[in-house]
Amino acid sequence: MLHMMKIAFGIDNIRHLQESYKILAASNNGFPYTLTRFAPKQMDEILQGGSLYRVIAGSMCCRQVIREFIPATRENGDPCIRIVLDPEIIRVAAVPFRPFQGWRYLKPQDAPSDITQQQADELSSLPPKMRHDLQLLGLL
Repeated sequence: MLHMMKIAFGIDNIRHLQESYKILAASNNGFPYTLTRFAPKQMDEILQGGSLYRVIAGSMCCRQVIREFIPATRENGDPCIRIVLDPEIIRVAAVPFRPFQGWRYLKPQDAPSDITQQQADELSSLPPKMRHDLQLLGLL
């Protein structure tokens, strides 16, 4: 098994990600997706239970199980790959991350661990700026 990570450009937080996925899921049989330019060469390994970990506002903070990869076309006609995701967004222990382009492979042993709903609720109760600053310091 292998995971992927990708920056969620233009997304401010997990709630914003959930809202943006509602629109995409409506056009894709209820499954959200994201587009990428190139198909991963290790696609078979990823499809054995791998997830897409999302970096939002400088922090890897959630993941979704990858369901399939589908060749597609962007609105401008350019070819791309549609990464179809499970609708459930699973929060993970936040890890600070610098910006990068495209996507990267993520080995299971390097992936942050999932957090419980209670932990997620406790984190949500912190002011956003404080939560972000603590994540950048590696304290959350």
